[in-house]
Amino acid sequence: MANPLIIAVAQRKGGVGKTTLAVCLAGELDRRTGGVGLIDADSQASACQWAQPGNLSFPVYELDTDSRPIADWVQMVRRIPHEILVIDCAPNDRALGAVLAIADIVLLPCMPSGLDIEATARTLGIVRRVRGSRRLSLRALIVPNRVDRRTLEGVQLTEELETLGEELAPAIGSRSAFVRAFAAGKSVHDVARGSPADVEIRGLADIVVRSFNLTSKVAEPQRP
Repeated sequence: MANPLIIAVAQRKGGVGKTTLAVCLAGELDRRTGGVGLIDADSQASACQWAQPGNLSFPVYELDTDSRPIADWVQMVRRIPHEILVIDCAPNDRALGAVLAIADIVLLPCMPSGLDIEATARTLGIVRRVRGSRRLSLRALIVPNRVDRRTLEGVQLTEELETLGEELAPAIGSRSAFVRAFAAGKSVHDVARGSPADVEIRGLADIVVRSFNLTSKVAEPQRP
């Protein structure tokens, strides 16, 4: 089959909500296309833990970058038969380099702290170096995560991230629905349909669908 669309969810710093974003985005894209697989490339295997109850609509593959040569890892990824692959990347430079080398778009979650902003800037440095060695383009999308846009911290985070020179996605809030989704082993749409968390993930999926002209099998309602 043709090469899949590869969506990386990556950050040099752990604890920024990578797995939540990867699983819930994969669930939304699979709901629309029916062609998604998620690769857990982090040795902590958080996405695999999320999938353990068996309630996700898409498969999760445990394929970390730490226990095998990178060339072998890439070949194994290429053999996974899905139209769309979402990769939950480990927070280290080796994993980032491997994933960014084959990704079409990278999503970088960033929480409202100075450490997260610094880590995002460093991750973007790796993104730009990888771009220089590729023939195909690599799109980067910064995702403000666990943000209350009504607070001064939320406003300041958006302002600081805008200075990093990459596209900025609408913010994802700190929502209890994401906690319930993990506990149930489901995507957020399946546990909290129509909730703010669901709407925010659908908005993020909209960006991906439009950017790569993906064909959706479900009609999405118009949102203001």
